[in-house]
Amino acid sequence: MRRSAALYGILGLVLLTFGLVDYFISSGFRLFVWVNLVGGVFAIVLWITSSRSELSSITTGRSARYGANAAIYSIAFIGLLVAVNYISSLHHTRLDLTTEKVYSLSSQSVNVVKGLQKPLKLYGFFQGGDNPAARELYETFAYYSPKLTYELVDPDKHPELAERFKVSVMGTTHLQYGGADSGEGTNVTDLSEESLTNAIIRATKSTKKVIEFLDGHGEADPDDADGQNGYGTIKKDLEGEGYEVRKLELAQLPKVPDDANLVVVAGPIKPIGQHEIDALNDYLKHGGRMIAMYRPQRPDNPIDETAMVKLAADWGVKVGDDIVVDQVVRLFEGPALGLNPFVQNYGDHPITKDFKQRTVFPMARSLTAEPNLKAGMTVTPIAMTSDTSWAEVDLDTLFRQQKAELSAKDTRGPIDVVMAVDGNLEQLGFGKGDARVVVYGSAEFADNQYVTQFFNRDFFINSADWLTGEENSISIRPRSIRASRFRLTEGQFSIVFAFAVLLLPELLLIIGIVVWWERRN
Repeated sequence: MRRSAALYGILGLVLLTFGLVDYFISSGFRLFVWVNLVGGVFAIVLWITSSRSELSSITTGRSARYGANAAIYSIAFIGLLVAVNYISSLHHTRLDLTTEKVYSLSSQSVNVVKGLQKPLKLYGFFQGGDNPAARELYETFAYYSPKLTYELVDPDKHPELAERFKVSVMGTTHLQYGGADSGEGTNVTDLSEESLTNAIIRATKSTKKVIEFLDGHGEADPDDADGQNGYGTIKKDLEGEGYEVRKLELAQLPKVPDDANLVVVAGPIKPIGQHEIDALNDYLKHGGRMIAMYRPQRPDNPIDETAMVKLAADWGVKVGDDIVVDQVVRLFEGPALGLNPFVQNYGDHPITKDFKQRTVFPMARSLTAEPNLKAGMTVTPIAMTSDTSWAEVDLDTLFRQQKAELSAKDTRGPIDVVMAVDGNLEQLGFGKGDARVVVYGSAEFADNQYVTQFFNRDFFINSADWLTGEENSISIRPRSIRASRFRLTEGQFSIVFAFAVLLLPELLLIIGIVVWWERRN
């Protein structure tokens, strides 16, 4: 009995330790706590009652001194842990070790929050005044700026706030910028990083910049959100960034409107009149901004972009009469021709600063800089296809026979498919200021079918940001599809923690102690 008494004491300490750990860490599952505490106390009482005569000698002998030293070292170690935790609480740092950075904001969201000039408060209206997902999202935003605070509100208990902020739907987030609680703010009902970031942009921008999409020549329609070839998706994204998107029927106007900050020509099919070309040229010569996008010539669908090709040449970019082909390797099929080349190589330019993501350029024409650029004009390639690609000039064979191979007439890759032009108007002899143009070899790059693939959306909006002088907004935007998360209630977490984190190690430790004790004796 005496030989087993010490074993009871050791096992009692193990049970008490695991019971106390579970008691202080999780509060939902108390059965595990009570079983360990009761079992631990019972084992220690059994040890004490079986070893009364030995306890008196232990407390006065050499082992007592060793025990005292061990206790002092243990207390010092615990004190060190407390000090480290206290210091870490004063210098809070978040680390996201997930591969897809699920618990981190995108670079755009971080830049928007860090760029706040005035206090911004988020009011979340939820049933019962609480929502774990909303609290987590708000806390993530608030982590990056002391100017952003939040409050979860129960509209049933505080109807005056709901009325003041014009909140009529449960789950609404109201953004109040500038510290005033007058009720003039921005409401958003979608609880996602993308929606909240766009709402912050809208709330903090005092004026909206205008983007005009040229219309009337078969260009991609910004009002078409359903068709594959429409630009409705990118229009919504631009509006979410705080831009105002309009259509421009330039044929009926004497010039480009004075309030246009950017003109987009998204792949016209029919010829553009000389009056419109002159108006676009005049707009650029007075410091205008333009995105010009092109389509390849197809035997079954002829287009006429002659005027737009000449306009690009006047501003330093030659648009090739070809189409970019790339070899793709398909499983069990080997190499095959692809007309949707991927791009992962980018030039050194503000649009592509820190941009390393993949984009896809379907049905793209090649772009090259004009050999004799005018003084004051800078042309920068900013997106290039892979080494396995080439610019195919035999379009008739390609489209009619579905065949293509690299010949002496073709241009071997990498092929430039996007170019940025910066023109110093004073050196060009047009006046003061500068003109900016971004030329895309593909008009399908930003349509509804492809703009959400990979990082096409970010690349296009970064182009618009650079052209309109919003370079601080150039970034990688939130993904609309996030990694899934498994949420547990407090009680469920306590059960999982007790059985998965504590019970298995505890059983292994007890079995190990018993086996060691038996071998020792």
